[in-house]
Amino acid sequence: MLDFLAHLWPWLVACLAIGAAAATFLHGGTLRSRPARWLSWFGAASVAGVTAVAVGAVEGVVSTAIEIALACFAAFLLGAALAALKRGTLDDHERWAVGLLPVALVWWGAVEIGAPAYEAYVQKRIAALAQGAGVDPAGFGVSGRDVTAPSAAADKPALMAEIAATPGVRRVIVAQTAAPAAPETTPDRTATIAPPPPDSDPEPTPAALHAGELDATACQRALDETAASEPVAFRPARTTIDRRAALALDKAVEVIRRCPQATIEVRGHADAGASNEGLARRRALAAERYLRREGVAGRRLVAVGCCAGAQEPRRGSGAVDYILR
Repeated sequence: MLDFLAHLWPWLVACLAIGAAAATFLHGGTLRSRPARWLSWFGAASVAGVTAVAVGAVEGVVSTAIEIALACFAAFLLGAALAALKRGTLDDHERWAVGLLPVALVWWGAVEIGAPAYEAYVQKRIAALAQGAGVDPAGFGVSGRDVTAPSAAADKPALMAEIAATPGVRRVIVAQTAAPAAPETTPDRTATIAPPPPDSDPEPTPAALHAGELDATACQRALDETAASEPVAFRPARTTIDRRAALALDKAVEVIRRCPQATIEVRGHADAGASNEGLARRRALAAERYLRREGVAGRRLVAVGCCAGAQEPRRGSGAVDYILR
């Protein structure tokens, strides 16, 4: 946590200065020996935020945003208190609330600029540790101060402990791949099944798509189903695979393993309404590396960046979909 706050020092200094200015220029109102109403409200909200972060009720970027808000508010109060004590009283704090507006703008800047920069810094630290342990760093993702590790990293306890002890890392989450479904057993008896009419093309049932190897048609249908029901989501303009994206990709791994002869195009998409082929390709590469790390042979995957003008229709609502080639 201290390492995180040290990287945010310009933003915290700005909040400290705003607090000092508020106490210096916004005084002379009603003297209060007890906390003003605004201070009681924000104090209660701060306690709730500390509790939510401490018990793990929030995680990832949401938890980081709350931590930054708490740090900015504390710096604002510290600056105001120091300036007020210099005048000799804290009882004229009623008007300090005006300073919370510029503090909110500073907080927004810290969340949008400072936090992503720190996230990238932690990502480099984790990548260096993974490479030092002989592990492909592509499967590791950082969201806020939470690190998502691929399930294969669970076999490296020394690496996991080293990552958990890295300054700035709050927790390490291993993205578990769901176990494949057990094959269905049928009673040992003979049943007569009438063949379908020659011109019929029956839709495969969900059970048929999730048992044994799939042919090309069933494989594409299962991939479309996965892209629709388990969309891969990225933060705006980002390519980091967080816990939610890892879980969605794990579902795709289950399907791809049942398409042994298929070559699958992993298509990345930019954010809604944006046409950024570079971002789309980086997302596709990130997803392809994660899938390969989870046991899908690299020769069966091709990463392609797509945009809104792609000829192929978009499958599902996520930032990644899959096309059988």
